[in-house]
Amino acid sequence: MKSVRKIGIIARLLCVALLLAACGSESDGSGKKDSKKDNNKENASVTETIGTPTITPEEKSFSITSYAAETDKLVKEAVAQVKNGDYTPLDEPVKYNVLWLGFTHVTFGELDFQMTDFDREYLQAVALNFEQSVEEIANHNVDIAVEFHFVDDVTPLTQASGADWLYLAQETVQSYIDSFLADREFDTVLTTVQTDGDENRERNEDKDGYGVHDVMLGLETANMSMPIGYSTFNLTKPREGTYPLADPKVPSLYATAVAVHEWMHQLEPLATLLGIEYPDTHAYQGPEAFPGYQQYIADANDYDYFEFYKHVLQGKLPYTGAGDVQYVGMYPAMWRLIKRNVFNAGEFTIKAADGQGYLTGQASDPTLTLSDTPCVWTIRYNGDGRLVLSPKELPDKLIDLGNAWDTENNTISLWVYTGYVDAQSWRMPDAGDGCVYIQTPYQSGRVLTAHKGQQALLCTIGADGVQKWIVEPYKDPS
Repeated sequence: MKSVRKIGIIARLLCVALLLAACGSESDGSGKKDSKKDNNKENASVTETIGTPTITPEEKSFSITSYAAETDKLVKEAVAQVKNGDYTPLDEPVKYNVLWLGFTHVTFGELDFQMTDFDREYLQAVALNFEQSVEEIANHNVDIAVEFHFVDDVTPLTQASGADWLYLAQETVQSYIDSFLADREFDTVLTTVQTDGDENRERNEDKDGYGVHDVMLGLETANMSMPIGYSTFNLTKPREGTYPLADPKVPSLYATAVAVHEWMHQLEPLATLLGIEYPDTHAYQGPEAFPGYQQYIADANDYDYFEFYKHVLQGKLPYTGAGDVQYVGMYPAMWRLIKRNVFNAGEFTIKAADGQGYLTGQASDPTLTLSDTPCVWTIRYNGDGRLVLSPKELPDKLIDLGNAWDTENNTISLWVYTGYVDAQSWRMPDAGDGCVYIQTPYQSGRVLTAHKGQQALLCTIGADGVQKWIVEPYKDPS
């Protein structure tokens, strides 16, 4: 994938940002994705019926304590499979729902790129090839369902910061995404544009910026540690002899390889969230860039880098960084962790059990206090039974233990991501009567304690002040 190699350095930096985002960083990550399926649908419409949606916290009796325990159980089962080299398949495949949008007319300044009728047909074949080949490779531990739509509205591209590359930013197309999310549940969104082909060349070759600004195969990735995944890539033209599809279950299209590559970036946070060795999507470059991994050559043994991708998606990629050969990648139990909101509990209010008010953080003041006005909190799983809490309106801020000091009466406030995981993640054990503690993971087990009109402190259980909290799913009144 020539363009993928061109952006290797950028992608590596974006992957770092992506991992930070999984822990509550200010930074966003970067990557991409897609999919499609059904053995007898090579010439059929790609639009499919969406599978059974995930039940959200608002739709069931929700316990934050149970959520943390259940998520931790899934994580531990996945880690055990990796450690034991256990490939026991799941009893039932994970239902994974994809919203795939083909934006047929995109622009940047004077540049004007449009899909032809052939591009539309080809893109649907790519989605089908993606879905069926990934399912086959993953031994049907995942069941992918794609709902496909073309968007014909003229849509602007975004220029990558500090570079000439263009991409379709999620915020640009969020209104389209929201229109589909209103009544259906998706685990990720894939978007595709087309800037290749004779018609696009003739339309743009005399315009300012043509040949300077190109569309990246993929730049932006919202990953599985976020409320919904997002990836985008450029379609390009099929290579001679690869289209029409001979068998949708066999990865045989260049654009399928691009889609799989970019989508795999979404899975990389599993390394941090599970505390395991998990391959970077660019690890096919070999030991010079990625110690412990062997180099794979495009087209040498399989289409493009699909030998590498297959090994990752089967959990059978050899890694020697720890000495002996270890096989890494997606073990069967890990597929359950890529569903939307597995690592995102949702939005909540946190109310003092004695009725003194709501736990509140504000942009103007990092102090964490009690207020008569509810504050909406997003709560995310952060590994080992821990949770990260951020105000919905301040997603770059986390509940933070001052200077990471586990001392009596230390201050607790809002702060940006620091990398001190113990100081910015919390356990929420049951405190009885439907209440929870907000407890430091440090050995002391001290808990967040609040007094009306004062800053929240870290205190031993039993100290004076509010220590028990009622965590309730937030329902937008609109």
